[in-house]
Amino acid sequence: MDDLETFASALRGDDVRLRKFAGAYGLVCTAVELSSVFVIRPADDGGQRGTLAVVGASGGGGVSKVRLPRSFPVRRIGYDGDYFVLTTNDGREVRGTPGQFGARPKIVTAEHNPAYEQHLEEAFLATHLLPDGPREPSVADLPPPATAWGELPADEIARRQYVVVPAARQDLSVSFDCAGPEKVAELLPHAREVVAEFGQVRRTGTEFLWDWGANGDESEEDRAGFLEAVAPTDLVVFRSGDFEVHFDDASGRYFPDGYWGAVQYRRDMTPASGTMEA
Repeated sequence: MDDLETFASALRGDDVRLRKFAGAYGLVCTAVELSSVFVIRPADDGGQRGTLAVVGASGGGGVSKVRLPRSFPVRRIGYDGDYFVLTTNDGREVRGTPGQFGARPKIVTAEHNPAYEQHLEEAFLATHLLPDGPREPSVADLPPPATAWGELPADEIARRQYVVVPAARQDLSVSFDCAGPEKVAELLPHAREVVAEFGQVRRTGTEFLWDWGANGDESEEDRAGFLEAVAPTDLVVFRSGDFEVHFDDASGRYFPDGYWGAVQYRRDMTPASGTMEA
């Protein structure tokens, strides 16, 4: 029942459906000044789950999930100026704009990541430092191909959204997910190590994608064709130092039209999981 009208009605003063959605033990903050509603409900696993709705002036907007770490049990939601403020019983606070709470930093899933809760906690506590909603780079922001990122300070890399660098005899787009200048500066040495070892990263990633998607009926010729056709295009560094590489299928044979493969790696460059992205 996460439909936008439930939250839009509450902002107009009718919160009957919102209260039903929140349940008896849910926490609700209806922030008319922010055109937003934040709801936190108990989860079946004993934790909490967050829902954030932002309603546009013309009736548009969106509803997003907010992941909450177990280490931060929320007992109160309020807002102060442009910020939602989430507070625990012991007085700890996390604050951020609706856009920052809706940013959803990339984290390798719990199924493949023993440090998932640690990574989730770090990103959640840094909510006030996350980008304030998505921003499309303008033409003026984009660096020329093969920019020598050693010549760019961290704040410029963060502002530009991505840089294009040479890696294993190809140009590679490198970006830092949900990272401001300080976090980019912290992650840059690690990102350079990944790029320096990108030949190995590419090889293990394409092999992982093949094994992940194969059904067992393929021939060695099929495998060789896949490994030759599929090539990396983007490296996305997560706040944890884990990272993701996007792979494109130049032949058009292996991925559905409009989709690309992605491999999520642990910080030590070991492939952990695969996904299809659109």
